[in-house]
Amino acid sequence: MSVEAWLAFVLVWLLASIPLGPNALNCISISVAQGFKRSLFCVLGILLAALVFIAAVSSGLSAMLIAHEQAFVMVKMLGAVYLLWLGINMFRQSHRPLTIKGKSAQRPFIIARNSFFISISNPKAVLSYGAVFSQFIDQGQPIQSQLMVLVPTALVIVGVVYLAYCWLGLGVERFLSKKRRVTLFNKGIGTAYIAGGAAILGYESIKN
Repeated sequence: MSVEAWLAFVLVWLLASIPLGPNALNCISISVAQGFKRSLFCVLGILLAALVFIAAVSSGLSAMLIAHEQAFVMVKMLGAVYLLWLGINMFRQSHRPLTIKGKSAQRPFIIARNSFFISISNPKAVLSYGAVFSQFIDQGQPIQSQLMVLVPTALVIVGVVYLAYCWLGLGVERFLSKKRRVTLFNKGIGTAYIAGGAAILGYESIKN
């Protein structure tokens, strides 16, 4: 994998990880209610779920690339369409304010377990992982060596993003409790998704 492709993956995966969702809200909520140190167990649960998603997506992409190259290209195209849908959905949700509810004290194991199930119960997550990962797999190179670069990179980015949400805690809640700020945040991320999906579709259309 070239440095340019890796940097592109870092940017796309960062954009895919930033939007506010159940994982981010859970991290913020635990950080606000129980402190930063305890909220770190949220990140542990999220990373364990990420490993499950990545294992499922990686094995699926590997099998598909070996058996049906055209099917792999179709997955890439569907992934690009999914990124477009994510962008449009971010625009649709741009008016919703951020709401955080306080929680009673929980043991670290319970926090990690709940965070894992919050993340793993999201059926769209595996689509998101597949949509992004498929764009950066070069059919002309061994897939395992590429995954050895992409997987650790993805996990580090996921960890850093949710550590940031934990650290910001109440500050994030206050900043994004304003309707205008949520609108700007969501529209900015949505625009990035739409641009990325459109660029991928355009590239695949020209290539084929």
